[in-house]
Order: sequence, then structure tokens, then C-alpha cells
Amino acid sequence: SLGTFVLTQHQLLQRLRAPKTVAPEAASPALRSDYGLIGSSAPMRAVYQLLGKVLHNPVSVLLTGETGTGKEVVARAIHDCGFRRSQAFIAQNCASLPENLLESELFGYRKGAFTGAERDRKGLFDAADGGTLFLDEIGDMPLALQAKLLRVLQEGEVRPLGSTATHKVDVRIIAATHRDLRALVEEGRFREDLFYRLSHFPIALPPLRERAEDILQLARHFASEAACFLQRDAYRWSEAALDHLAGYAFPGNVRELKGLIARAVLLCEGDELLPEHFNLHPASQAEDGGMNLRERLERVERNMLLDCLRKNRGNQSQAARELGLPRRTLLYRMDRLKISPADV
Repeated sequence: SLGTFVLTQHQLLQRLRAPKTVAPEAASPALRSDYGLIGSSAPMRAVYQLLGKVLHNPVSVLLTGETGTGKEVVARAIHDCGFRRSQAFIAQNCASLPENLLESELFGYRKGAFTGAERDRKGLFDAADGGTLFLDEIGDMPLALQAKLLRVLQEGEVRPLGSTATHKVDVRIIAATHRDLRALVEEGRFREDLFYRLSHFPIALPPLRERAEDILQLARHFASEAACFLQRDAYRWSEAALDHLAGYAFPGNVRELKGLIARAVLLCEGDELLPEHFNLHPASQAEDGGMNLRERLERVERNMLLDCLRKNRGNQSQAARELGLPRRTLLYRMDRLKISPADV
């Protein structure tokens, strides 16, 4: 048993030290920008230009874009390449906590501020002092907290729960959302003054379908990452697999692509990635040619309703408001288009 173990480890070391012979397309590294981001398409080059303007300036940044477009990755790039790189980067999802918990998490509290507050606790603003605080899904922040956040942005002051005194903090705020904040302002669900304060420097991240030429670069990068994590040799890509990915719309954007690649690497038992390793259904897309106008419109409507429901985490009332429909009408259309809560 000991001899077998030694031989196995020796073979593994030989594989790791040996020069890898991979196909030319796998050997070429993914094209990275100076900010560690991958992509050379025109929309991404426009993003890089904006990043270059904001890296060494202390202005707040608002990142917008669909879910899965990499807003937190861009926020980290701004921090890591900027003048605060030596300080902390802290991320907080504003939709993940109830209002009271989110307030204590951001601003901290003093002993006795509420039941269970047995000691003083610093908030995330204090923890990120000198660095960057990334507030994801800022559109879901309650109105009462929006007012406190506005004071931090304007005055640089934080007052913990249960305290009567404020203190200064030096924190760069990077906010992100997939929602239309201007529409939320018109609906009275987002403060107008905070919207204008956050939108001093907006950066819109393009969806993956608008940067199709980056899909294969990202796919190769994610495959290399997965192979390294699993301690496997680099994978070769079949032309059919590349065509398979290039012809898909990726409604989940980069996050969906990364998940598909990770699954494909786990399913691949050889050294070549094939179309059957990817959980895509191009056959259903090919069937569109035999659909009449009504069926095509129903498919578009169904996808639109599903996207809106998923953005609002299945909340039908919020989805109906966003679509400009009465809730009863939304329920009727969901029933007609056979959309169940399980689909969301």
C-alpha cells in the first residue's frame, strides 16, 4: 500500500512538472484588461475607459446591469486597482437582511441599544474605514435606511444605534443594482436625493448577449480555473462545443456561463469538452422556425414574465407593479402561459 501511494504521488508530480501540450485555442490565455477583467468587446472597452476615470478619484460609483453581469467583480477591480487597495473591501447585499438587522450591520450599535446588545459592536462602515464598502442591490434598501446612508455620503458621519454621538469615517461607497432606480424614484420607493447622490458616476455593465465575442474567452478562462481547482490537465475544446456556446443567449449572463462550464468540466471524463457536456437546449431554439406569430409572442411574453418574477424573487405584487399590470391580470397571464411558482 505504501509503495502504491508513493508511485501515485510520483506520477502526479511528473504530470504537474511536465510541459502541457494543449490545443492552440486552449494555450492562448484569456484576454484580460489592466483591471483583471476578461473581455475585449467594444462594450467592455467602454467600461474599461470609465473605470480608468474613477480609480483614483474618491467619487461614489453606481454599477447597473442585469443580474449576473459581474457587478461585484467590477467593484473589486475598482478597489484593487485604486488608491484604497491596501485597505479593506467589504460587500453587503442590501436585500439579504431585514431592515433592523441591516441597520445594525451597517452602522453598528452600543451596548443596551436593544435586547441582546450585550456589548458595543462596530458596523460595516467602521470596518471599511479607509477602504471600500460595496452595497449590492441598493434598490432594495428600505427608505429609512436610505436617509441615513445619504448622510454618510454627504457628511462622512456615522451614528451607531443607541448612541447620541456621531463620528467620521472615510469610506468609498460603490453601489450596485439591477433595478431601474429612476423608475423607483417616480414610484416613491427610492429617495430622489440619494439617487442623484449615487449617480454621480454611473457605470452600466453590458449583458453577455451584447458582448458575444467575449463568450469564448470567458468560457476558456472558467474551464482553466475549474481544471486547476480539480487538479486536472487543461481541456481541449471541440469546435462543436464552441459553436454550441456561441449560439446561446445566456439570460443569466456571466454567472450562468460560469455555472455551465463548471458542470461541463465535472461531466467530462476525457480531455475534450463536447456539446453533450453542456446543459443547453438548442433543439428547442431550432423549433422556433415552425412556430406561428401567436406562439412566438406567447413565448416572448412568458420569458418576460419569468424574468420579472425572478428579479423580484417571486413577489407577484412587486412584479405586477414593475410591469404596470394589476396583480389579477398578472395571475391570469401566469395561468394562461402555464407559469407556476416552481418555474420562478
